[in-house]
Order: sequence, then structure tokens, then C-alpha cells
Amino acid sequence: MDYVVPESRAGYRSLVEEWFVNAARHLSGATLNPFTNNLNLSGRGAVLKKSGVPYGEPGELWGSLWTAGMTRGRRTRVGRAWSPKEWESFFDGLEKDPFEVTLRLARLGADGYPAGPWLTVTAERDIEAPEWVRLMADRSSEEFFAPDRSSDVQRQWTEFLLRRLEGGGRTCLFGCVADDVDTTTRRTALEASLGLFQDETVVELDTTMRGYSWTTVCSPGVVARLGGPDVLRASGAFATITALADGGLVLQATDDMRDYTPDRIAMVFQQLRLALPSGEPVGGLSDMTPRLVFEAADAG
Repeated sequence: MDYVVPESRAGYRSLVEEWFVNAARHLSGATLNPFTNNLNLSGRGAVLKKSGVPYGEPGELWGSLWTAGMTRGRRTRVGRAWSPKEWESFFDGLEKDPFEVTLRLARLGADGYPAGPWLTVTAERDIEAPEWVRLMADRSSEEFFAPDRSSDVQRQWTEFLLRRLEGGGRTCLFGCVADDVDTTTRRTALEASLGLFQDETVVELDTTMRGYSWTTVCSPGVVARLGGPDVLRASGAFATITALADGGLVLQATDDMRDYTPDRIAMVFQQLRLALPSGEPVGGLSDMTPRLVFEAADAG
């Protein structure tokens, strides 16, 4: 989810802290929840600075907190092991305006290093566009697509997204629930396929989206550009359309992500193309299979 950075440091801390606390509680699941598992790795952060030293015992829950900032014009990155004390200190550090903060939760594999399942929660500001902040959560996919769990896990994520949007009191300029994000650069599949970076797209979010996905959050300006909610509802391209108090919309293409197949992707693209970046996407840039229509958005 993309937001304008609040004017005050206290406001920024409130936005980011609420995101982290709620994501850690509600997206981690029973296996990774640091609160219900009473996670406390006090005194064990030294392993983050050493190579070749296992973090702990196989199967153990591990959590780390990372802060990236700028010192004398150079990017710095500091990690610490999760403990209740470090958790509080982590948020205190937001007052220093770091460009990126990350929580990583995982179970340790047979070699003593983080493996699956895992959850990553991030707040990121681009050095070239510090006026905007991206709030992201990324989880291993085994539960999301397990036949016996998928529907419940999908519902967990979409309901979490709606709670954050409806209760945050701030306008979300773009958001999505997707399985084709470029995890290396954290670009949407469309941005990556067009060769665009976030500092180029966030400045246009009032009228142009960063991409389109199974579930897409549209800003009020984008909704107006697309003709309004009634036009989108009449299109039949979306299984669910949720109106937000600020005039934005949450568009969910299908009830189940597993039904978000090429024909439905094409329907979504046709309805949203007027508010997508111009240019024709290029496929085959990574091993990821993007859920895109490889056609110029400004062709129609």
C-alpha cells in the first residue's frame, strides 16, 4: 500500500507502527506469530553480523528487525534479533526518518538458518521520492495455495487489507494483493515489465496506477479517471468492489485467486487500461510468471 508520508514524525511513526503490529499479529499465522509464541531472542543478535554461524536450532522461530538509513551520504543497514525490548526500540528509531524498516519472521531450517514458512513486513521510502511510503507484507506461498487452506488464507489477507484501509483514516494511493510482485526490487509486475521504478510511478498515483492485480486498490483520482464505481461495477470484470470512505475502491477480480486466469486478467486489464502507465510490457525478464496482458495500455 502506498501513502503520502505524514507531515510530522509522530504521524509517520503511528502509521508505520500500526502497520507492523497488525501485520505481525494477523498475517503471521500460528506458526510465526511472535506474540503468541513469546518470542524473545535477547542477546542473540551477534549471529546477524557473522557468516557461517547458524542462528539456532532447526525448527526454532526466528525474528529479526532491520533498519536502513543514510549516514554521510552512504546507505547503512543495521539488524537486531527480535525481543520485546528491541521491538519497542525499533519503533523509537522511526523518529530518525530511516528509509526502510523490515521485520522478518521465519522458522529455522535443518542448517539453522531461516527457511520456510516466513513473513516479511516492510515500510520503505525511496531516496529519490521520500514523500511517499510503501507498506508491504510478503509471505511464503505454501499456505496460500494449499488446497485445504487456500480459501481461508486468501480471506485472511483480503480482510486484513480492508480493515487497514477502512480504519486508517488516510488515503491509500495504490495497493494490491498479488503473487507476481518482483521481490528483488519490490516493483509490481507491470512496473518491472515496463522498466519503471517506484520513484517514477508514485508521483502519478493520483491518476495512474502502478499496476493491476487479483486485488487492486484505486485512489479516488484513479476511480474518477476510470469513469466512477458504477462503470466498473457494470463491466463484470470484478467479483467484488468495495467503496472506501475517501472515494477510493478495492477491486477484487475473482472470489478465489486460483480463478484469476488469463481470461479474467484480460477483463481487468481492459477496464483499468486508461489508468495504467503507457508502454508495452516485456515478458521473460525473470523466472516469475507475471499476471499481465502484454499489450500497450494506451492502445485503446
